[in-house]
Amino acid sequence: MAGLTTIRNTNALWGAVGVSTLESLGLKHVVISPGSRSTPLAAVFAESKKITSYSVLDERSAAFFALGIAKASRQPVALLCTSGTAVANYLPAVIEARLSATPLIILSADRPPELRDCHSGQTVTQNNIFGVYPVWATEVAVPSSEINLLRYWRQTLVDAWQRAQGPVAGPVHLNLPFRDPLNPSEKEQGFKMPKGFNLKTFTALPQTLSITPNLLPESVATLLPKTDRGVIIVGPHAFADRAESAQAILQLAQLTGWPILADGAGTLRGDLAKSGQLVSTYDYILRNAAAAKQLKAEYAVIIGPLPTSKVLRQWLKAADLAAIQLNRPSDNTDMTHSRWTRLDGVLQASTKTFKPKEGKYFSLWKKLHKQSLVKLEKMVNVDWAFEGKVISLIDEALGADDRLFIGSSMPIRDVEWFYHPAGAGPEVLCNRGANGIDGTVSTALGASVEGKHNVFVCGDLTFLHDSNALLTASGHTGDLTILVINNQGGGIFNHLVVAEKNKHFEKLWGTPQIADIGKLCAAHLVRHSTANTWAELRKLLEIRGRGVRVIEFWTDREKNAEYRLKSFGTKK
Repeated sequence: MAGLTTIRNTNALWGAVGVSTLESLGLKHVVISPGSRSTPLAAVFAESKKITSYSVLDERSAAFFALGIAKASRQPVALLCTSGTAVANYLPAVIEARLSATPLIILSADRPPELRDCHSGQTVTQNNIFGVYPVWATEVAVPSSEINLLRYWRQTLVDAWQRAQGPVAGPVHLNLPFRDPLNPSEKEQGFKMPKGFNLKTFTALPQTLSITPNLLPESVATLLPKTDRGVIIVGPHAFADRAESAQAILQLAQLTGWPILADGAGTLRGDLAKSGQLVSTYDYILRNAAAAKQLKAEYAVIIGPLPTSKVLRQWLKAADLAAIQLNRPSDNTDMTHSRWTRLDGVLQASTKTFKPKEGKYFSLWKKLHKQSLVKLEKMVNVDWAFEGKVISLIDEALGADDRLFIGSSMPIRDVEWFYHPAGAGPEVLCNRGANGIDGTVSTALGASVEGKHNVFVCGDLTFLHDSNALLTASGHTGDLTILVINNQGGGIFNHLVVAEKNKHFEKLWGTPQIADIGKLCAAHLVRHSTANTWAELRKLLEIRGRGVRVIEFWTDREKNAEYRLKSFGTKK
């Protein structure tokens, strides 16, 4: 960071205090999109030795890129953009961050008040531009070298840092007006440093605390009814400590004698696979009306958001059961409108050991689960290009130290149906806050900036919808394989009644695209390969190392939909 002797204007001082404060708070990553009005902060971020800066041209892609880093690190990530419509492009990622409780700190540069509402260039109304989605939003004062305002600026950043992490975690938005001069090297007439000012001392902060009440399994169990007809439901939640969380949930299951129904888009399905308490085939089981009736539950513990399975949600809604929600403070995550209450806190493993219980109800779940695994294995054991079989290859290619990022639409549903690892598998991430395909490639790129080997599975529309992510992919320093299942359109819509009832289906829902993904990758200097056989796909999935690789695997959209519908017996 530039020394105090080189600070020549108010904005440079403001930027130095801001970045130094964020360094003290522990910020590690900032994603910056180029622009003029944000120069006072961008220039100082670029000099920081503690914060890694990423330059991402397209603001929508930048926001999802930052979201991916935050999802993987579970720490706040800063986003910086210039004024005008630039900040508007952050909205989809802000929505996803809010609904998935992902911490982001949005720093939008703006024109000062005197340049608003007078058709000044690159000026729009930025205050509260994200509506209800930030957990906190405010406009910061115009920069000043007055010591009390510098203290206020410091305090505002500390407040933003802590609010982003809870108790209601999510995005915060600070709108930052800047007057000229913007360039830190430009001398400002009349500018003076505060007397005796020391940047290091001024931004030295006490350790920031984020304490969430811990809930022990035995404590939660005392709140539950004495019935064996209960279930523990684990959604696609990113756990800070997967081993701790798996142990805590297992202990709760042992105390209650209830089965654990864990989403395929959550890491714990693999981590709990050998526990003897997991039923991962609940979607397949509950498609049988007789089984669903036999298994009617009286109570549920819901950990995180509900799983992807629509069948499970319909079963819960029909039961109108009572439930306790855990792990999402201040959020209602139950769209089935059960008789629920929320217990704010994090389930933590107990030091005690518990003897597992198993009544007739749980025994029935286990019996049906074992039968269902055989049937689902038979479904994917085919020679033709069935998309469900891709998931079994992913399971073979990735270990517990790797990460799997799942795209929405069909890939996440195939994971729900066909991902049943025998033991601990990769960490699993997804964008299931708003459940959209928007920005998913950028999110996967962000999640893979450091550390683990990553595989991202998506459809062709998801990939093309966020193709601007390739502007960043060519210089990517992480390890990411993108597997594009190309079925020429929106495969999920082929599972809906509209596919056979509407003559405009292909134009309005199927939406096949003519883009050549290989040439698109080549234009961005990103490696591309096409897998034509299962053997080729297996081999390509084994490749690891720095950079981005795109594997394209072609499938038949109609044939896949017909096979799934015939096998499962219902429309979605």
